[in-house]
Amino acid sequence: MTRSILFSLLAGLFLFFSCDDPVDPNNNNNGNTDTPKIVGTLEIEFRVPGSYLPPNRVLRADLSIAKTAEELYKGHFLDVANVYNSKLVYQFELAPGTYYYQAGIVCVAKGDSCSAAGFPGEVGGSKWAIGNAIIKEKETTRIIPQFR
Repeated sequence: MTRSILFSLLAGLFLFFSCDDPVDPNNNNNGNTDTPKIVGTLEIEFRVPGSYLPPNRVLRADLSIAKTAEELYKGHFLDVANVYNSKLVYQFELAPGTYYYQAGIVCVAKGDSCSAAGFPGEVGGSKWAIGNAIIKEKETTRIIPQFR
């Protein structure tokens, strides 16, 4: 008697947990109850400025996004791009609002070529571009960092 009750209980639990929730035929999101994201796009054209140095001696080093200037300063980023020297344009989907970015490049030329090209120090000297962008819903905001 106990085995049959246990078997019935297990079968009932199996049927209960294996049934799908009913789908409302008037629901146009195919059962997805998530609300659509309201976002805009931040597009950053990450140009490495030209100089007399060969192109492979000045490299992209960092591209980070933060919600406030203070968070940018403290290193509390919303997103950090995996930068490549072969990629020019980076895109971030963000909720509408104001965001702050930093882009960094580094010189890896030998000798004093980096300092002659305006980078601080010798090998490993870096330059930064920092700014902000306003993101609007369903729009693309495009910026080009300017390194000084």
